[in-house]
Amino acid sequence: MSHKILIVLYYYHPYISGLSILAKMQAEGLIDRGHEVTVLTTRYDNRLHEEECINGVNVVRSPVLLNISKGGISWDFIKKIVRLSKDHDIINPHLPMAHFGLAVPFLKNKRIITQYHCDLNLGPRLLPRVVEKLSYVLMDKTLRSSDKIVVTTRDYFSHCYFAKYLNKTIEIYPPIDQTRFMEQNCDELRGKLGIEEGCHLIGFVGRIVEEKGIEYLLNSIPFLEKELDDFRILLAGDYDNVAGGSIKPRLDKIAKLYPNRVKFLGQLTNSELVSFYNLIDVLVLPSVDPLEAFGMVQLEALFCRTPVVVSDLPGVREVVKKTGMGKLAEKKNSRDIAEKVIELKKHPVNMAAELLTEYYYSCCIDKYEDAFTSSSGTMPI
Repeated sequence: MSHKILIVLYYYHPYISGLSILAKMQAEGLIDRGHEVTVLTTRYDNRLHEEECINGVNVVRSPVLLNISKGGISWDFIKKIVRLSKDHDIINPHLPMAHFGLAVPFLKNKRIITQYHCDLNLGPRLLPRVVEKLSYVLMDKTLRSSDKIVVTTRDYFSHCYFAKYLNKTIEIYPPIDQTRFMEQNCDELRGKLGIEEGCHLIGFVGRIVEEKGIEYLLNSIPFLEKELDDFRILLAGDYDNVAGGSIKPRLDKIAKLYPNRVKFLGQLTNSELVSFYNLIDVLVLPSVDPLEAFGMVQLEALFCRTPVVVSDLPGVREVVKKTGMGKLAEKKNSRDIAEKVIELKKHPVNMAAELLTEYYYSCCIDKYEDAFTSSSGTMPI
């Protein structure tokens, strides 16, 4: 039986973040299974269309009146949640998001299946902190009214602000198409970057923002130099168009202390990204904040048989603990990051493909479809 599903979130394609990528893969996967999917999101860039169809997904965008840190204020967004919900039988808000809580009283008899990505951290200033507190109140209203709560890992959710709702959760890993990420020749990219064979390459993929902890990776250079003669840190990711602001100027100051050790590559194309994962010897995800709840890039690297070093954070640590295809490093500890990178070089881990089967795309979409289509009563509002 097919369903009409409304996915609601602040940022969607073409914006690039773990949350927006997950939502896009989820929406298109459900379209492929015969469901009708509409995505309601914000028109964070006025050059974007108010409505369009992307790979079979109907995308509707609301204008933003005011941006506050990574979020925005949009009364039109709330009105569209209520209006579009009337024509859909399953409503799937992606949190963190405050607006949906204001729409909840008008969604009676609607089945709400919420995806909770991560806690909020809007920064130390007074206005963002007030907005953060209000957002938590409204998100609590959404979660209380939800029939189910989809999480990428229960490990993360059990440590998050809303752990009291753990009994409602369904664990579904991000639906990454593993056929896109596989071993391939990366000589073209190596030549383009001017990197010689034998240089140990340490990679990072992600937005160049505070919560990624990139400075701790760069500050690991003195410790790496004690063991590695020839190495380079390659940073792939957008630093021009990121919600909340980029920290590249601050990182540039650190990079200047270590000439020829650090290179910013900017945002890569899909094909370049696969080559990048195959080019590097290890991927490091040094996240420091609960805004990082999983880290899909580590799975993308592992599909290319590249081991990882990730922060020992709830949710982020899940893949390494389950597969053994990498090492966990203490957060904000540059020395430990270096030690784990060196340890992987000296003692390679098992990178067998069968260790990753539960993370395959079809398996994850199966779980989404089951969560959305299995019978269950609606929760009281």
